[in-house]
Amino acid sequence: MKTKTTFSILALLAMVLAAGVSAEAREYRPNATTVHKLTDSAEIVIVARLDRVENIDLTEVGLDAARYKRLDDGLIQDGEDYIRREGVLSVNSVIKGDASLTGTEVRFVSIRQLKLPAYDSDLRGGEAVYFLSKRADGRYIVISDERGTVSAAESAGDLNKTTSFLKEHLATGSTSATGITRMLNAIALDASRLSVDCAIELSWHHESYAPAMTGEQRQRILDLCKLSHPGSEERNQLLTAAGRHPAEGALEGLLEVMLGDPSWSTTSLASMSLEYVNRGLAITRLLEEYELAGENGEAKIVIVRSLGLIRPKADYDGPAVRNDTLQLVNELLVATTDKDLLREALIASRDLRSGTSHLANLKALVDNRATNGLTNAEVNGAIIAICAAREAGDFDSEPIEKAYLKSLADSDPLLKQVVESAGKFPFSTLIQGADGKGH
Repeated sequence: MKTKTTFSILALLAMVLAAGVSAEAREYRPNATTVHKLTDSAEIVIVARLDRVENIDLTEVGLDAARYKRLDDGLIQDGEDYIRREGVLSVNSVIKGDASLTGTEVRFVSIRQLKLPAYDSDLRGGEAVYFLSKRADGRYIVISDERGTVSAAESAGDLNKTTSFLKEHLATGSTSATGITRMLNAIALDASRLSVDCAIELSWHHESYAPAMTGEQRQRILDLCKLSHPGSEERNQLLTAAGRHPAEGALEGLLEVMLGDPSWSTTSLASMSLEYVNRGLAITRLLEEYELAGENGEAKIVIVRSLGLIRPKADYDGPAVRNDTLQLVNELLVATTDKDLLREALIASRDLRSGTSHLANLKALVDNRATNGLTNAEVNGAIIAICAAREAGDFDSEPIEKAYLKSLADSDPLLKQVVESAGKFPFSTLIQGADGKGH
């Protein structure tokens, strides 16, 4: 279904966002570089201290220097012609690989050719787990740059907990019932690498864990999801895991989390999991919760947003819930609606492919813009929703109100820009939501 594909993309974006704004490990996929995956793929896994970084003179420019030309005064990458920088690790213990490496030094090609002062302080200041493999020329590299390390700081101060987990993973695997329990015990909701990676595994690689998972373990996932901190990486992952491994009462539990956390990431991921659990019942419960929300504007925002994301369809979910959803949103498309809620209703109107159902109210919002107190954000959102109103199921058709939109564009050069942009990309032109961001 469309929503599942969309939410998978949203989930991925949510998870890689932090990597995108950081100078560290800029090119990695979190789901492919959990400590589980790194342990399985690495040639050696060691606990070691980064002792120094040395310059090795070359007779040619060097591939590493060419790939990692100096950026940001060498803080991001620091390749230097005719030099290859190598890090030197003092090995304390070996988790995987040749045990005789204990007490020796292991050299690796320095991450992005960094000098020692440019390494993170937690790697310069103490021991860490390093996941290493040899590249084609026989030299060790850290897999996925900093992502291929786990420091004490990333282990909530207890690196032994991480090393013990990795040893047990190597010994017995993690896809058995015993392994799953070990993973659940490691999800401490403390933002540690182990906690986050175990949640990622249960979310992204759910098919590997589902066969052996017990009802009690599914319940623990749901309970951890409820206990997770709003905005945390664990919450994002556990919301998906709770849908992939639904416990008894999962639908109500997911609703509880979603209605208690108005962030877009929680709404989108919880909505996806509601679909996994029971799409039809989820829509019905959302409509019921809206009636119960009373004056709780925050809850109404979340419900309207979720309905727009799930997008009830007459031919799939039945005409009754489709019409009830369209009517609920239509009643909000008036100037007297709280502006935050109105913006979410405009987004939902666009996403619902509402046909003619909302056109009268949408046009009134635009036509009365001089007197109804709406800002450009709401007026532009209404225009985008009008542009998205096409014949049911026909994404390639022209807007139903093509003539109205042309007249609007001809009358106001500022609105013309909105009409032209939304006319070309009606379902992907962003509307400002309650959080002030485009959706």
